[in-house]
Amino acid sequence: MKRLIEKLQSLQNASEPVVSQLAEISVSKTFNKGLLLSTPDHSYPELYFIEEGLARGYFIFEGQENTSWILQSGFIFPTTPFFSYSQTNEYVNFLKDSSGYSISLSQWSDLAKSNPQFLIILLEIYEEHYWEIKQREQMLRIRHAETRFLYFQHKYPELIDLPIHKILASLLAIESKYLFKIKRKYRK
Repeated sequence: MKRLIEKLQSLQNASEPVVSQLAEISVSKTFNKGLLLSTPDHSYPELYFIEEGLARGYFIFEGQENTSWILQSGFIFPTTPFFSYSQTNEYVNFLKDSSGYSISLSQWSDLAKSNPQFLIILLEIYEEHYWEIKQREQMLRIRHAETRFLYFQHKYPELIDLPIHKILASLLAIESKYLFKIKRKYRK
């Protein structure tokens, strides 16, 4: 629970009592490699936090999996929106055995009814998530594949050497064979 508490404490609007209450409603989880956590048709109203592991989000287009994100530690949001009735096409699965926590958004919402600070913290978490999405979108707008790879390597150095070449190629929108060449060129 150390990383979860550190993450909550790092939020600008967090206070010790609020962090303690969120820790109390957090449920310890083990996520086995290959587990499909969420699908477009089935998602729990839970905010997940990965302490340690590896997860990814992806969608299927024309029969091919396209990776949206990769995460070793941090928050995973439900694929079905909690606050609206929008539909999504995202899947979430684990690429290795992982550990973390789930926090019921219903319980979080109940806490927010008596203390608006809970809502502000949730908004801050969602805002961080929004900025991560924006950074990935900007990365994908980099036209030259090699420059896009270097941007990703600078931003997420811990993910470059993981044995997830095909998934990384999908995330970077670079054909797998070209990514091999680029990685070889910049191997440290």
